Amino acid sequence: MSTFAENNLRKGEEILLKGKVNPLCAFSQILWCLVVLAAAIAVSIIMGGNENLKDMSLVITLIVWIAFIVIGVLPLLYRIIYLCSMSLAVTNKRVIGKVGIIKKNTLDYPIEKVDNISTENSFWGAILKYHTVTVLGGGGSDAKIKFQGISNAVQFKNTVTDAIEQHAEEARKAQAAEIAAAMAAAAQSKNS
Repeated sequence: MSTFAENNLRKGEEILLKGKVNPLCAFSQILWCLVVLAAAIAVSIIMGGNENLKDMSLVITLIVWIAFIVIGVLPLLYRIIYLCSMSLAVTNKRVIGKVGIIKKNTLDYPIEKVDNISTENSFWGAILKYHTVTVLGGGGSDAKIKFQGISNAVQFKNTVTDAIEQHAEEARKAQAAEIAAAMAAAAQSKNS
């Protein structure tokens, strides 16, 4: 299965590194879901054993399980969909990425337009070895997209920095070649 980055490559462009999503970045949502599940089971057991609330126990138990789905399962599903839909890559010409299925947030910066790339991690990120990568480009703070749960964030940042330096070096060489050609042409016309 090809990724967003592979489907959007241009002529002469190759992927240098893909951001790897760490599935453990959903750990806090899994933990929360388990806590809510334990609470729902406890309330169901208490309701089933209470003779005074026998008539209402079925309704209360149903409400508890609906609450479990809404506050436990749905955030976990959202996180899983977010992680499965995320794609981030650096090529020899661009930094490209996408987050989302229905509401998509896409990133497509020419390598020379990337202003900054930063990494940060949360409490769980420090323990489980994942970071949030923030790419800032296009000349302003409006042009910023965060990619959460990236396990090779430092390597990704270094690859982007290397690609920026490589592009700048190639631009300097091309400019030097143009200046040399112009000087040679000027010398040629002067000698004629």
